[in-house]
Parts: sequence; C-alpha cells; structure tokens
Amino acid sequence: MTRLSCLSISGYDVPLEVLERLAYSREELAKRLTALSTNSHAHAVTVLSTCQRTEVYATWTGEPDDAALLAALASDRGVPGGSLNRVARTYRDDAAARHLLRVASGLESFVLGETEIAGQVRAAAEISRTAGGGDVVLDRLMDAAISASRKRHRLTSIAATSRSVASVAVDAVVRSSRDTITGQRLLVVGAGSVAAVAVARAVELGAIVTVCNRTRRNADRFVAAGARVVDLADLADCLATNDIVILATAAPRPLVDVRTLQSARPAGAGSLTLVDLSLPRNVDPSVRALASVRLIDLADLRAGGASDAGDLADEVAATEEIIEAELGRYLRWLESRSAAAALGRMRRDADDIAREELARIADRMPAEIRLLVEQTLLRTVHRLVHGPTRELLAAATAGDTRLVNILAGLYNSTSSTSRRAIDDAVSTASDPGATTTRLYRPAFDVQRSQTRAPEQAAEERGVHPAHQFAM
Repeated sequence: MTRLSCLSISGYDVPLEVLERLAYSREELAKRLTALSTNSHAHAVTVLSTCQRTEVYATWTGEPDDAALLAALASDRGVPGGSLNRVARTYRDDAAARHLLRVASGLESFVLGETEIAGQVRAAAEISRTAGGGDVVLDRLMDAAISASRKRHRLTSIAATSRSVASVAVDAVVRSSRDTITGQRLLVVGAGSVAAVAVARAVELGAIVTVCNRTRRNADRFVAAGARVVDLADLADCLATNDIVILATAAPRPLVDVRTLQSARPAGAGSLTLVDLSLPRNVDPSVRALASVRLIDLADLRAGGASDAGDLADEVAATEEIIEAELGRYLRWLESRSAAAALGRMRRDADDIAREELARIADRMPAEIRLLVEQTLLRTVHRLVHGPTRELLAAATAGDTRLVNILAGLYNSTSSTSRRAIDDAVSTASDPGATTTRLYRPAFDVQRSQTRAPEQAAEERGVHPAHQFAM
C-alpha cells in the first residue's frame, strides 16, 4: 500500500535567512526532484517552495522515512540537518493530505486566506509532472488541493483581493505613511501575481505607480490598471525617483543593496521605503543601516497578516468543510486504488498456483486436451476467488488495511503467513465463545460453503463484477 508523508518547514518556525537557503526557483526545482527522491529513497516527491514555506510531499512503498527525507533536503540545500530537525514538522497519510489542502486554501498562511498560494501549488504540481518527480498518488493529491482552493474561492468570500501578502504589504506602507499614499510615487519590481495585486491596490489608493520588469510581456495589463511600465535596466533611475519600492521577483540574488542605493540616491534625496516580498530576498538586509531607508520584509508582515483572523471565523469554518469534503473524495480514491492493486495481486497469485499445478502434469497430458484443462482449471480458480474478493472489497471499504493485506497475500505460494491468519480468523469466527469477529461476513465459514444456496452457485458461474474491478 502506498504511504504519504509531508516534511514542512514554515516561516513561522525559522528565520528568513534559513527559509531563504531552502527556497527553490522553478528552474532549479525541476532539476532537483530526482535527486531528492533518490537520496531519500522515496518512491516520488513533489516540492512546494514559496516565500512562506518549503514543503516536501513524498510517497513510499513501505514505512515513510522522515529522517531520510529531511537529510536529503538538508544535503540538497547545504543546510545542517540538525538545525532543520528542530523546526521541521512532519505529517503522514491522512494528516499529510489534509495539511496540503489547508495550505492550498490559505489556512496555513500568515495572511489568512491569501490568494497567491493556489497558483504556487498549481505551479508545484506542473513542475513535478513535467520533471517526472511525482506519481499518480501525488498528482491526484495536488489536484484535490487545487480543487479545494477553487471551491473556497467560489463559495466563500475569504479570498477577496485584500487577503494577500501584497495587499497586506501595501496596507503596511499606508499605515507608516500617515494613513495615505495618495500622490506618492510607488515602484513595483516584478510582473507576477504578487506584483499584480500590489499594483491594483496601490492604484486604488491613489499612488502614482510604475512597474519595472525584465520583459514587457505583461505590460498591457499593468498599463490598463493605471501604471507606467519600464524595463528592469532602468531600476537604478527608478530607485532615485520613487518614494516606495515593492519588490516581488524570482531573482536568485538581491537586486538592491547598500552600494546600489548610495549610487542611486545621493545624500539629501529623501526617505525611501522598501518592501521585499521575495524569497530569495530581493533586498540585502544590510540596507537597514542606511538612515534614510526603511525596509519591510516578510518577517515584518507576519504579525499584521494574522491580526484579523477572528473576523473570518465563519469563512474559515466554511473553508474547512470544503477541505474535509475534498479530502474524503481523495481518501476514497486512494482506498479504491489500493483495493484494485490488492485484488490484482490475489488474482495473479491464484492463477500462478493453477498454472504451476498444470505444468506438473502437462507432459503426461495429450496436447489436444491441455488447453481445455487449463481453461477449466482457471475458471475454477476464479470461482474460488469470488468469496475472498468480496471480503477484500468489504475490508477496503471499512478501512481495514491489515485484512486487505492478508487477503491480498492469501494465495502467495512462497509464504503461509496469510493463510495462517485466515485460518485463525475462521477459528475465531466459528468459536461460539469468541468475543472478537474478524470477518465482515462469514464468507469463509466451512458449513456455509457446504450448504450454499443454488442461486448463489448459479450467480458465480460467470465472472463477478468484482473480478472485472480486479483486472
């Protein structure tokens, strides 16, 4: 049975400098998924890396190895494993799936209900599929998380534009500017979804907005929003002429440092507010030493983002209902997939036993009847497997993983463990004084099988629908 685990390292638990070292760019992540999977011995991995968290979701064919997953991540990012071990949170199976759905719906963000995270989860899923790092279980989980986020957006008001990291950042600037930025010159560096929200909010509040970006691919939408668009090559000139700068790019190193600011803004140029929404950071923290510069980064925004969580109690409750419904659908899919695999294993083992026995006598059998004997033998096996098939499906529906595994190995010719477990179960079920019932229905009761009703025998002459499910 496939197991699921999650290794989560959040900005709530580690300083920005640590989270920054763990961050992956899209291009980098596509190249590292295979190494993470290989080094952790996980079956498959998907990584969600944002300005607030780095999380690794992994599937395993056996018991999840949280320590190996953490060691693989630490080694890949050049971070001491001991420092991560103290702050990493781990989740398994249902809890891991629920955590991702909560993350995608904005319930684990410091800006409760933020809008940007849904796109980041979608990007993580796309990278994993393109790079071949994931598998069908992780793909289906990512789809469930995206679906939950979409339903939250459609059915609740928690995803209003004001619920985003960018809008909280603009509001923080407003509060520090005597509650108004009307008429102030505001520069947004970047052209992604975070930058788009910042532009819309700043224009709404009356700022004179300029967007500075490496390409002009998204220029039209910013012009339509009321902003002027310039090239990233003009960043130094823009730093010299603007009062507020919001940076939200995927640059791997700082775009603004002490030397850049000293060159662009000579003494007496006035105060400058920098808001860094990026990870890796776009602004070198050393600029805080400049008397005329105020730097607001993600760590500064955390407290303000969560301050009004109490006002959203009803919306959070509605979102949690959506999450549980979507989680239930995912878990039912997972159970059916596990049951199908277990049924396939049981059928193959039973067929193998039949063919082994046929091979023992094949050389003593005329060729003209060998095929007929084989067909008859296999039909008999399929009829005998009918009862265990029903029991396995019932066990899967009831969530009894142990019994599913026992039944899946019932006809394993290399081990008698499963058959001993079934014999014990039959003995328990047949004992009038027994207090524990192992089976969901007495399909293995010997007396019942001897007195089976004629209509049941007739029903089992054909291929039962459950057999089709197992193919």
